[in-house]
Amino acid sequence: MKADHIDVFQIHNLLDWQTHLETLERLKDEGRISVIGITHYTTSAFPEMMRIMRSKRIGSVQVPYNIGNLACTEEMLPLAEELGIGVIVMEPLGQGRFLRQLRRQPSVEPLKEFGLSLWAQALLAWVVSDRRVSVAIPATSRPERIIENAQAGDAGHLPQDVRDYIREETMRCL
Repeated sequence: MKADHIDVFQIHNLLDWQTHLETLERLKDEGRISVIGITHYTTSAFPEMMRIMRSKRIGSVQVPYNIGNLACTEEMLPLAEELGIGVIVMEPLGQGRFLRQLRRQPSVEPLKEFGLSLWAQALLAWVVSDRRVSVAIPATSRPERIIENAQAGDAGHLPQDVRDYIREETMRCL
C-alpha cells in the first residue's frame, strides 16, 4: 500500500470478502485504514451483507438507493442505523434513469426555498435527507455536474412532505 493512510477501504461486491477482510483488519489495527466497508449492487446480496454487518467487523456499507429503488430501506438501513454503520449510497440518480426518462419536466418551483434548482439536485437531496444515509456518490461524465450535484447537499435534511413531493413528482413525470 503506497498511501500512509486510507479513510475508507471497501470490499467491492463482496468479492472474496473473507480473505480481504482479514487483511484489511490487520491494516486497520496498524492504523493505516480508518473504516472497512463492503459494497454490493444487488438486493440478493443484502442477506450476506447484513450477516457481515452483524459481525461488527465493518464500519460502512455501500448500497443502491434512489427514488425508484427502496429495497435497502426495509432491512439494510435500519440495521446500519442500529449498529452505527455508515451508509454510502450508489446510484442515487438511478444511473441517470430518473432524468433521461422523464416524459415531462418536474416542477422545481416548490424546492427553490431549499436551494434546489435542478431535478438532479432534488433527487440527490431526497436521498441524503434520509438521516440513515452518510453520503451519496452520483456518477457523472460531465465535470460541470460535480458542482451542481454538490449543491444538493446545501438543502440540508428535507422535511418529509418535501421528500414526498419529490417522489410523487418524479413518478408523475416518468
